[in-house]
Amino acid sequence: MGNRVRYFKEMVICLVSVLSIYGVQLENWRFPYYNLASRLGYYSPSPSGMFWDDLEQLDSGKTLFDSQLWPDSSRYHANHWNLEPAVSYGAANTNVYFGKKTDSHLSVLNDILYKGFLIRQVLDADSKYTDDPSFIGNTGRFAAGRISEAYLERDFSHGLFRIGRINRNWGPFADRSLILSANPYSYDGVEFGLHSSFFEFRHMFAAFPQATSGMDLALPDESRYFAAHSLDFMLGRFGSVGITESVVFGRTSGFPDIQYVNPITIFFVNRTNTEGDANLMECLQWNIHPGMENLALKGQLLIDDFQIDNKTVGDQKPNHWGTDLGVLYNDFMPFSQPHVLSLEYRFISRWVYTISDDNTAAGQRYTYLGKSLGFPSDDGDSINLCFSLAGKKYWAGQAGLSFSRQGQGTVLSLWHDDSLAKADPSKYAVDALGYRTEPSIPSGIVQRTFDFYVNLTGYFKNYADLQAALHLRWVTNENHVIAPAKFDPQVSLSANLHYSNFFYRF
Repeated sequence: MGNRVRYFKEMVICLVSVLSIYGVQLENWRFPYYNLASRLGYYSPSPSGMFWDDLEQLDSGKTLFDSQLWPDSSRYHANHWNLEPAVSYGAANTNVYFGKKTDSHLSVLNDILYKGFLIRQVLDADSKYTDDPSFIGNTGRFAAGRISEAYLERDFSHGLFRIGRINRNWGPFADRSLILSANPYSYDGVEFGLHSSFFEFRHMFAAFPQATSGMDLALPDESRYFAAHSLDFMLGRFGSVGITESVVFGRTSGFPDIQYVNPITIFFVNRTNTEGDANLMECLQWNIHPGMENLALKGQLLIDDFQIDNKTVGDQKPNHWGTDLGVLYNDFMPFSQPHVLSLEYRFISRWVYTISDDNTAAGQRYTYLGKSLGFPSDDGDSINLCFSLAGKKYWAGQAGLSFSRQGQGTVLSLWHDDSLAKADPSKYAVDALGYRTEPSIPSGIVQRTFDFYVNLTGYFKNYADLQAALHLRWVTNENHVIAPAKFDPQVSLSANLHYSNFFYRF
């Protein structure tokens, strides 16, 4: 009887995930609660659980936090116009962003749904944009703004079509992805999806503006394009597994390579058969429940330009890969508050996302406006043990321990880099073709950080929330300068006001 009830719940969750097609923008003030809800198993973002499109909680009989915190499903699925403003102010004892200790942010969501067509615009204004070298707007005032999302969407019973500016994570984690993430500034593109009871497919194609490509490109006459598709299979109560491919490529003609616009072709075969030049990424992903309903194994394995070896003349690139692994154990203690214990490990080699000088000139850098399209950084690893707890109505908390190592490589580093070898020939070297050959991973002077942290959040319905964080950190070789461990505590506070009831039903 218990198995039948559990299977019935899973069928309800799957059905609602297909029907819940309209929600609220992903990166808004609800995101910390939404992220925790996903970790606790209260939210399944798509049939396969690998695409994070909106902030609507499932109506599966399970509730988390106050009901007014979440969008009303029946109301949002009706024809409507919705305006949702939010303002926040944060402060810390150390740098919040680009050397500043405070940050203020204003966002306004405009949402129109009419006869199955959704139009969404999101205005973001932030004081940090004025100091961000990647921001391309006007920075001469106290704050700068941009349209972070602006798209038209049409959903169908077994798929969707979306065109415009979007910002998404693809993969098992709501807040990050190794291959396609919300880390860079959003860009305009076309996305469509198709799903059934056992698979889900997505394809995206985007053209990066030529006027702003100088930050990612050595030559001014190249046009840059990005394409990605993902196929995931649902294994019933055992979860989902899938594969994602993505390519970044440039064209001097200004016209895209049609084989990468083609959503059905296999990028890996195209690239290895030299049918087209591109920076290829392959990523395996999974969200598995190995026989225990409360246990989840999540992860990604990223391979940047997969190859069997590096012995071919003219193609002696170093191997580069990364992985992001998580084990989450929900509600394992005998008390009523929903909780989860998670252990996560991430490793990204110093070669991931980086390319040679020639490929940079050809527009193949895996960045947009100088920021990685995947995880923000490479050349490092981290391990994080965290306990998260959701309060009955008005609060949530986290406590954890983490240790991380960060090398001197960045997503903008080049393969042909002999600067370390010149600085210390006894430790670093390059081969005859100029590839760095030092064995250490991470590379260079490694910054090591040990952190004990506590995060607390309190909220009042959908009107206001207050977030506080304490990080007791010990940092060795800070900023990649050889130095002993230093105690460097961080305290931060953030106050947020928001209103969701400017709602008119047609």
